[in-house]
Amino acid sequence: MTNIILRLIKKKEDLLLLSSSYMKGELKLNISKIARELNVDRKTVKNYLNNKVPKKTRKRKKYLDDYRNLIKQILSDELRTFDYIDHLYRYMKREHGIKCNRVTFNRFIRNDVELNELFKNNNTNSFTERFETEIGQQVQFDLKEKVKLITEKGIEYVVYIPTLTFGWSRYNYRKLVLDTKVETLISFLAEAFEEIGGVCKEIVIDNLKAFVEKARYKGNPAILTPKFDEFCKDYGIEVKPCIARRPKTKGKTETQNKIVDQLKNYNGHYKDFDDMHEKLEIINKEDNEAISQATKLPRIFLFNKEKGELRQLPKNEIMSKYHLKLSAVQVSNESLVSYKSNKYSVPKKYIGFKVGLVAIKDELHIYYTNKIITIHKISNKLLNIKPEHELYYKKRETNSCKKTQIAKELGNINYD
Repeated sequence: MTNIILRLIKKKEDLLLLSSSYMKGELKLNISKIARELNVDRKTVKNYLNNKVPKKTRKRKKYLDDYRNLIKQILSDELRTFDYIDHLYRYMKREHGIKCNRVTFNRFIRNDVELNELFKNNNTNSFTERFETEIGQQVQFDLKEKVKLITEKGIEYVVYIPTLTFGWSRYNYRKLVLDTKVETLISFLAEAFEEIGGVCKEIVIDNLKAFVEKARYKGNPAILTPKFDEFCKDYGIEVKPCIARRPKTKGKTETQNKIVDQLKNYNGHYKDFDDMHEKLEIINKEDNEAISQATKLPRIFLFNKEKGELRQLPKNEIMSKYHLKLSAVQVSNESLVSYKSNKYSVPKKYIGFKVGLVAIKDELHIYYTNKIITIHKISNKLLNIKPEHELYYKKRETNSCKKTQIAKELGNINYD
């Protein structure tokens, strides 16, 4: 019987056809011989004859499978860059509401060959020495330079992002600026301390030209620029410059500068400067509400305690010295502002508000609440309107158009 059956079966699954007869005792088979012929274990042969087939592994649909094409599309966008998987995760959570945790997301990207190849990981695992400071004692300043942001209309802007990191809480204050002039950066510091409501005892800086004329080197103290030195004396801040070529002295801020790389995730999708400010505020808020790896607590939680230990701000007349010198003008109902008898457009949301103007070389920079909202090339044209501001005006009808319309109307009259 066994020899006859072996001529009929080709694979172990064929044994299922005999299971009913075998279980009823109608078939007497040599299990060992069948196992040798099929090159399987005796237990496997018995299981199939007794209809005990192991369940096949079911390929389960993963939660992130629904987002795979979207992730592929985002990573394939030539304008956007994602330096870290964490940045991609935060972007997907912020903009597309994914619900999984970061570990699951990381595993999904790494296990998908195509997505993993698309992802560009520029992370470097360099060692940074940690050191702790007393509450309210120190802030660290750093500047993320030349970040290229691109609007949905393909307009490119090179921006700078100064960051102030509080040493004890790791809280970060950031802003988007367009230049690294000493006036701009001092204004950033003054605005930060005013908004926070207090001043730290000392500030750690690197050898930025706006702040340092001669770098600290081999025991020789740094020489500060006169304007920055005056600012620090007015605010009662002790300056601690880094030694030349040793930026990791202020590693807390250097590490946090990676956070603002998330702004590049939106390249090619920014509407205007307003949108850039808004995205930076969202990213900064997320960062400050997140748990710091160093303290294991949310930055904002510790910062609310640190604020109470800061020193008082100087008098208003001192603080006002360091505000940006802007000419205040009101935005007209046409969403235009006047500068030297010519008109320049701003986003329509600012109609009726007062904005600040400052001319820098051949450019007109327009601010609202100390944030730049647009830039124009200064020109001799009466009207200077940017396409992204979407200001459309109805053309006046010319005399010839009016005559044509009158002729059409007369042609439609029926005479008795």
